[in-house]
Amino acid sequence: MTDYPAGDTIYESVSFVRSPQILDMLSYWESKRAGGRLPRPVDIDPTEIPRLIASIVICDLEINPFRVRYRLAGTRQVHILGNELTGRYVDELNWEEGPFVHRIFARARETAAPVFGYYHWKFREGTPGASEFGLFPLSEDGQTVTRVLGIDEFFPAPDSLVFASRQRL
Repeated sequence: MTDYPAGDTIYESVSFVRSPQILDMLSYWESKRAGGRLPRPVDIDPTEIPRLIASIVICDLEINPFRVRYRLAGTRQVHILGNELTGRYVDELNWEEGPFVHRIFARARETAAPVFGYYHWKFREGTPGASEFGLFPLSEDGQTVTRVLGIDEFFPAPDSLVFASRQRL
C-alpha cells in the first residue's frame, strides 16, 4: 500500500491501478461489451461476480440537473460507510469528498470510458481511510451513459492505528 497518491486523484490510465478487484471488474465489464458498444445495465448480473459483489455500487446518472443516485450498494460499501446508500443521492450525503465523487461520475458520463483513481475519506468510525476505485459506464443504447457500475477497494490511511496494526501482521 505504498506509493498511493497523497491527494484525491483520477488516474491517467488503468496502468496505475493496483487493486486486483478493480482489474477483475474491468475484465468482467469488458466481457459484457459487444461490438465496441458499452454494456447495457441488463447485461450486468452481480451473481456472476460473487467475489466482487460486496464492494460494488450501481448508480443512475440523472441529466438535468446532473445527479448521481445509488441504485444498489454492496454490503461492504454499506458497512464501511456506516449507512445505507441505496436510493440516496451523492449530493444529499454531505460527504467532504462529495464534490470529488460527483466529478468522477461526471467523467465516466462525459468520456463513456472507465474511470480509475484514489481518494481519501473517513470510515464510519471516523478513522481516516482511502479508496482505490473503478467506475464502468453502462448504456441502454450502447453510447449514452445512463448508469455506472463501480467498485472500491478500501484502505485505512497509512498514518492510522488500523493501518499500523495491519502492517505488523
